[in-house]
Amino acid sequence: MPELPEVETVVRGLRSRLEGRRVRSLIFLSSHLEQKQPFSALSPGVYRGKKIVCLWRRGKIIIFSFSGGCGLLIHLKMTGQLYLCPPEQPLDKHTHARMTFYGLKSELRFRDIRKFGFLNCLRMPEILSRVSTGLGPEPLDLGFKEFQALLKKHGRKKIKGWFLDQKIIAGIGNIYSDEILFRAGIRPDRPAGTLGPEEVRRLYRAMKSTLREAIKLKGSSVSDYVDARGEKGQFQRKHLVYGRDGMLCYRCRRAAINRKRIAGRSSFFCPFCQK
Repeated sequence: MPELPEVETVVRGLRSRLEGRRVRSLIFLSSHLEQKQPFSALSPGVYRGKKIVCLWRRGKIIIFSFSGGCGLLIHLKMTGQLYLCPPEQPLDKHTHARMTFYGLKSELRFRDIRKFGFLNCLRMPEILSRVSTGLGPEPLDLGFKEFQALLKKHGRKKIKGWFLDQKIIAGIGNIYSDEILFRAGIRPDRPAGTLGPEEVRRLYRAMKSTLREAIKLKGSSVSDYVDARGEKGQFQRKHLVYGRDGMLCYRCRRAAINRKRIAGRSSFFCPFCQK
């Protein structure tokens, strides 16, 4: 599933091309998208002529705000892709929506092989209500004292599950929790409340630096993720533990990377470096 770095990369790529553009058409190509619309959803035809005022990310969610008070709430889930491409590029059966614009040849496409993602047409007050409740703070905006307090408040959770819980902290998933914990030298099955002061500082620094580096390298393409141009990210080349079970640890060169199911997800760690 695309996480904070991947979604942020998509948003940055789209923002520079789409903010200020007026919509020519929004077309649903698959019935499942219509079936996923909430009861309060707007018709796709409402967006014709509307200007994209701004777009941003909240956790793993992409938000479009249009003139006239309407918006789009988009979640890529496991295999979703949101990218600009030439209109003559052939459509395949996994492309479920397309948006065209006045004065821009490229069109925006929403593609999703497994159909878990959604693109909801809603008024902005409803979107803002949805993203302001049920999601924790943004990790890159989080101060150290608040980070420390959240660890203490949810101290019984294993630290891997702590990172995965979007109500505690928004945007981090399976890949980056493993990479952050390795860089901090902390086992993923440690209860969050057992971390000492120095471990908390290491974890906080590792969280910030790992996410920033991943954004700089445009995310991790380990499955279907592509950026706003349809291109793959490069951070997967920097993975130190994720997906490396049975392989020798890059850091200690003494132990093989272990794989263990924690908080319902496969977790990767070095038993020597993460004690």
